[in-house]
Amino acid sequence: MPWHQSSLIAPLLGSSIALMASTIKSRTALVADIGGTNARFAIADIDELTIEHFAAFRCDMFPSLQAAIKAYLDCIPHRPSLAGFAIAGPVSDETIRMTNLPWSFSRKDLCLATGAKYVHAVNDFEALALALPFLGPHDLHKIGGGDPVDRAPKVVLGPGTGLGVAGLVFSPSGWIAVPSEGGHISFAAEDADELSLIKLIAKDEPHISAERLISGPALVRIYEALAETRGVAAELTSAPEIVEQALHSEDRLALEALGYLERWLGRFAGDMALAYSARGGVYLGGGIPAKVFDPSEATAFRLAFFHREYQSKGRLSSFLAPIPIYVIKALDAGLRGAAVALSRAEFLS
Repeated sequence: MPWHQSSLIAPLLGSSIALMASTIKSRTALVADIGGTNARFAIADIDELTIEHFAAFRCDMFPSLQAAIKAYLDCIPHRPSLAGFAIAGPVSDETIRMTNLPWSFSRKDLCLATGAKYVHAVNDFEALALALPFLGPHDLHKIGGGDPVDRAPKVVLGPGTGLGVAGLVFSPSGWIAVPSEGGHISFAAEDADELSLIKLIAKDEPHISAERLISGPALVRIYEALAETRGVAAELTSAPEIVEQALHSEDRLALEALGYLERWLGRFAGDMALAYSARGGVYLGGGIPAKVFDPSEATAFRLAFFHREYQSKGRLSSFLAPIPIYVIKALDAGLRGAAVALSRAEFLS
């Protein structure tokens, strides 16, 4: 069933009213998508895949996730007994530490903060992967490639505060998400100019990861490094400022910095498409692609992704050429994925 925003279904007649209310209450959940910059919340019916009471907060407004949860719950009429979280960071340990925020918490902390009897947490890009089958044409825009191969693997990735990656593969029991920490793989320069710039960006860092070069904070680093090489002052201090100036062609250095980010993201996306054999499509999430990429203007990205003329992927450039590439526009995609993940949790089966 397609995901859509909705109020709960109108009550039925007679004794079925109580039964329906009980069912709704038991399968209604608080869902949250917690990134490095924004915390998004909603109430979802995890069977009908409906959503209501959507809200978003900046994470830097709160000292902890628990405080953000309280702010949201204070604004809604009831507290569900189930909760599902998509978290920007590894979730395998009992204590969850976010990668790009000084927040750490246990599942017990989440139970106490939400008042929920059951809490389920997944990586934020694992949640995005689970949401892919429920995204419609209005949730996406296409920036390249052909048609997706039915039931072929998919990959979702994207830069925001960090750089997330996850895959989605089909099995006899349905779609299965494959979480990863692919954003932390080593990044390789392709020529001497890139190598010089990357060295300047990374400076004394022992490991040059893809995330250090392809993310919101990375865009600021690229801009500052380019300013240093040109011997000029770096007047812009945040990724939103750089994007805004670049898109309006008001700052040549900002435009150049955004060009590097777009090109490196295209190269990284091509690598991940090869790693997952993602003939079902490459999907770009995170905060930056939805703001930056126009279907007719993502040329630098597409050239870096597969372009045959430049052989950016060598003999496999022709393998990548037909793979469709989509930008996820839906702000609630991570919430949908958190709801799907919760509906499949063992304690609910």
